[in-house]
Amino acid sequence: MPKQASKNIRIKRKYLLWRRDAKGHSEASVDKAAASISTYERFLAGKDFRAFHAERARAFKRFLSQQKHERSGKALSSGTVNGILRDVQAFFQWLADQPGYKSRIDRSDIAYLTPDRKSEAQRRGNLWKPHPSPEQARHVLNKMPNDTVIQRRDRALVAFLFLTGAREGSAISVQLRHMDLANACVHFDGRGVYTKFGKRFSTAFFPIGGGAERILSDWIAELRKTHLFGDSDPVFPKTKVGIGSDRRFSVQGIDRAPWASASALAKIFKATFEAAGLPPYSPHRVRDMIAELARDHCRTPEDYKAWSQNMGHEDVLTTFRSYGAVAPGRQVELMSRFRDAADDCMLIED
Repeated sequence: MPKQASKNIRIKRKYLLWRRDAKGHSEASVDKAAASISTYERFLAGKDFRAFHAERARAFKRFLSQQKHERSGKALSSGTVNGILRDVQAFFQWLADQPGYKSRIDRSDIAYLTPDRKSEAQRRGNLWKPHPSPEQARHVLNKMPNDTVIQRRDRALVAFLFLTGAREGSAISVQLRHMDLANACVHFDGRGVYTKFGKRFSTAFFPIGGGAERILSDWIAELRKTHLFGDSDPVFPKTKVGIGSDRRFSVQGIDRAPWASASALAKIFKATFEAAGLPPYSPHRVRDMIAELARDHCRTPEDYKAWSQNMGHEDVLTTFRSYGAVAPGRQVELMSRFRDAADDCMLIED
């Protein structure tokens, strides 16, 4: 291994440990930073991190603009490129304070890794995002089959997402002990459930209808009585795969272990909507649906605070900023109503 490469590996490892142990970043955040730095290392082709200057930063931006997504083969999105640039920039800002690197890295050169303002503004924009409606959610649940244990698990999983608006990581890590069906709620404990920033909060079921609560409670009853699951077992276990009688791998029910990642959940969710003749929405778009549903139920500031808190937000403004965009058609409708009201006032004055 070249001497420069071994130095790069050591300082990179030191940085990742610092992020995890000193800054308290999650494993997912640390892994993302590691992947971004690895992308920069591929660009360097074995050169030392200390050989950093403004032109190299500009060349790295050009390098990213030419890269393709491994699976789709398409050019990297501006969001992906900007994420890599921010991670690499944060790495060099830290590196500029380290012995042996201070005199070699100019902070003004690090600024060249800043994403361009236009794409960054697009990333931060709070545009309305297409998402399922409550009617579509109920339609999907009604269309889902429930003949096999896998189908019942998937149906309960979709119902759970509609009822709680849980993030994918939370859904795959929630255990039976976190479910409180008597009070129609779930306790997301960051010590055992993958919540954002390790937060601890309770979510009462949202009024989605469509028999979602019954579907979920029936599934939990099946887990406990038929499969003999205990409190520490996952609510949504992964699929058990084994070798069948034909000596081929086949589905053999459910395992006691949870999914290792949320990718399987996302596939199930999207496939469910496609099977119902609807667009393949992302599971995260359920949170937009729930935020929009607040309009039909919330009337007072306390109502909105409770709704926002139920989504795991400490501040109501977080709910509005992240999920409160108004659909374009609804926006035009409201503005038309405002104009009509203004015209009526002018007629009364006349």
